[in-house]
Order: sequence, then C-alpha cells, then structure tokens
Amino acid sequence: MMINTQYKQFLIIAIFCCLLSAITTIGIHSNLFDLGELSFDERIRLFENSKYIAKRFWVIAHCLFVLIAMLGFLLIQFKKSSGFTVLGFIFFSVFSFTEIFRQIFFLFSMNNLRRSYIETTDVAVQEMIQINMDHAGLIGYALFGLFIMAFSLGNISYGISLFGGKKIDRILGCLLLIWGIKGLIGFGNQFWESESLGQFTKYFSIIYQPIIRTLIALWMISKYKQIVTNNVKDNSFFT
Repeated sequence: MMINTQYKQFLIIAIFCCLLSAITTIGIHSNLFDLGELSFDERIRLFENSKYIAKRFWVIAHCLFVLIAMLGFLLIQFKKSSGFTVLGFIFFSVFSFTEIFRQIFFLFSMNNLRRSYIETTDVAVQEMIQINMDHAGLIGYALFGLFIMAFSLGNISYGISLFGGKKIDRILGCLLLIWGIKGLIGFGNQFWESESLGQFTKYFSIIYQPIIRTLIALWMISKYKQIVTNNVKDNSFFT
C-alpha cells in the first residue's frame, strides 16, 4: 500500500532529523556561537553580526528537527499509549513554535529596533527605542519560560508512554523522565537563580541532551526495523 510506503519514508526522515537534532543541540549549548561580553554599542549592532544571525537560524532548524523527530515518535508509539503520546506531541509542538516565534521575533522586531536606534540622531527617540528593546527582551524571557515548561512536559509525557513497553522502552522512558524533571528544575531556577543549579543545567545540556537524542534515534531505528519486518501491519498509526 502506498500509505505504508509513505509511513516508512517519513519515519526515516524523522530518524534523520532526530540525529540532526543531537548535532544542533551541541551547537546551541557549546561555545560555537558564543559572542563573549558585549558592550552596549556592540549589542546595538547585533543585526550586523553574522554569528548572531546564524545562531537564530540554527535554533529554528533545531526546533524543526525536534518537531519532525517527535512526530515520528508519535507515529511509532501511538497505538501503545495514545493519550500520553499525543499529549507529549502537543507539548513538543508548543515548544517548537514558541521557540521559532521567539527567534523570528528577535530577527525581525528586535533587529529593526536596533537598526532604528542607529539610524536616528534624536536622543529622545533613541531613549524610546531603548525602552522598547527592554520590553521586547522581557517578552522573549517570558517565551523562554513557556518553551522550557512545554519541552519538559513533552519529555515527561513521552517517558510515561514508554512504561508499558519492553525493558529497553522503560529504560528510555526513565531517561526521558529525568530529562523532563531536570527541565522543570531549570524552569524553577529562573526564579531561584541558584548559581550551582545554573552550572548543573549548563553541563547537563551539553552532555546529556545529545546522548539522549541519539538514544531516541537508535530506539526509533529499532522500531522501524520491526515495522519493516512486520510489513507495517501491526505498528502503523494508519492501520
């Protein structure tokens, strides 16, 4: 059946995106796009900074990779735990589109404010633009909080969905739960402002996240092989 062929083809794409998300995760949490300490004048001219622009598009690509990969997870796991799997994908969708919106917001809205600040010579206008940039930063901060919470709840939901499966499924489920709980702790630290928790989150992100994303991809590959073996009869979301 053509639909089964498309189903398998999409799973291959989802697995590939999951592996790519492991790579983009390293780029996000490493020093690849680190700009160092910036003066006010340097921050105002960030719209001219190629590394700054590249990071925004890198994050957008990462979010798209995660969304496609998690849709593949949904298609694999749906019949075994439809409720938690669908709930998890909803959270991942909120995470992806929130972060994509946040990046586009900075690329267009914030960068245009920066450009306007440089182009005007009126001090009063510059002060007004600076206030608007401060407010825009607060909006971005709020969106960041939503993105952390949605991502964490997505991991927890997907983790729970695996508890009724085989041993390897339950192990992956536990790893996802750890990831989700850590995310909620990170969300709380936005209020607690603990330096030690902040350092833990930093190293957790650069080490744990690429590993778990790779493990998810390997899990999806094993499920894909089962689907191919069974000719998609028992595993397809569509049957």
